[in-house]
Amino acid sequence: MESASPEREIVSLQLDRELKNDFSTARFCKWGYPQVIRSELISGAKPFPTLFWLTCPLLRRLVSTMESGGLIQEFEYRIERESVYRERYLKAHEETALMKRESLEGLELSEWQKEKLFGSGIGGIANLLKVKCLHLQLANYLGGVSNPVGRDVWESLGEKECSGERVICLELLRRNER
Repeated sequence: MESASPEREIVSLQLDRELKNDFSTARFCKWGYPQVIRSELISGAKPFPTLFWLTCPLLRRLVSTMESGGLIQEFEYRIERESVYRERYLKAHEETALMKRESLEGLELSEWQKEKLFGSGIGGIANLLKVKCLHLQLANYLGGVSNPVGRDVWESLGEKECSGERVICLELLRRNER
């Protein structure tokens, strides 16, 4: 059996599960650990509509706190009420679809694969005016998409990386060595 690459190992530890599809790191923290990965969109012939994944344990925890505080509803309210914000959000869906198309250029895709990958928005969102998950929105923004929801989540975070006193990914690796 092949051993996992160091990057695959840390991402598996960050997410507390093995990833089935291939990926590359879209963004690293200052400590050199992945914060966001860019996932391959086809794994074993199955379409995988989420392009960017937030892997950083610190950011995932902080964003979960935001979600539990009702922030998703606030963003959806903003999208519904503010036309400029709504247009920027819809543009983020378009930008993400374009990135998906570019990454799959030259591949023969079946109609059902195309529908699964391109028939929805960021992360497979069916209703383009809904937010679904703040982790997804932040990952999309940090992955390079002009996503206003992800940007606002990022800007509202007090912490964006582990302090030198406690680097969570280093702790995960040490614990895994035991």
